Amino acid sequence: MLGKLLKHEFYATGRIMLPLLAAELVLSVFAGFSVRGLSNAQNMGLLSVMYVTTLTVFFLGLFAVWIVALVLMIQRFYRNLLRDEGYLSMTLPVSVDEHILTKLIVPFVWFAALALLSVIALTVVMSIGSKIGMADFHTFFEGWPVEFGAVGGGQILLFCLELLLVCFLSSCASCLRCYAAMSIGCSAAEHKLLFSFLTFIGIGIVVSTLRSQFFFAVLPNLELSSFTAMADSARGALLLMHGAMWSVILGLAFYCALLYFATRWFLKNKLNLA
Repeated sequence: MLGKLLKHEFYATGRIMLPLLAAELVLSVFAGFSVRGLSNAQNMGLLSVMYVTTLTVFFLGLFAVWIVALVLMIQRFYRNLLRDEGYLSMTLPVSVDEHILTKLIVPFVWFAALALLSVIALTVVMSIGSKIGMADFHTFFEGWPVEFGAVGGGQILLFCLELLLVCFLSSCASCLRCYAAMSIGCSAAEHKLLFSFLTFIGIGIVVSTLRSQFFFAVLPNLELSSFTAMADSARGALLLMHGAMWSVILGLAFYCALLYFATRWFLKNKLNLA
């Protein structure tokens, strides 16, 4: 049933996100030619104003697509589970866990697509605007196999997997903070949106306070000289990088788990659709 929920969610969100992604990609081509035009412009005439306007629209559009993705993530959870649609959603032969997982997986896919789009779009702008050709990219990448060979393919693969896990957990943490706040806020009899907003702010304050207390308690007890000595060797530097990544992963996993179970408990036991 999780597959059907994912299919429905991708269809509902894709109708909005896919045209925006395509439009931004097309805009990147025009923005690239605008950069080239500005570099060749002798004075600020009408064409220069058009070039600047195109670049402004491109960068504002890139920012706006991220905002749309965030708003869509919040809107889908609120409407599907906490408003009138919740009567239907909660009567389906689907567990609360499957509902939450759907609302975590789909936003992550769109956030990943947006990150990839941002890289591609900016690459297109720089390539067209700076007249960078395939030979330049070949020259840029030709030394990479040697560097990867020195570090080790296994280490690179492990670091990429760790980075992917950090990105996934960061996406889940951002979503779950909103979901937990809305689930707690909508358990109130009235002023649900206000209560949700205050809960969202409260979660941020608590997390910031605990993080500060943790760093103040741990950092004075760390022997920085030993870390510096480890970083002098390639193996030690890799161990430090992996250790830092897994520290972030474990911290995010614990944070996500707390928010997940809070969201799940309120959806199962305190859901108020009135």
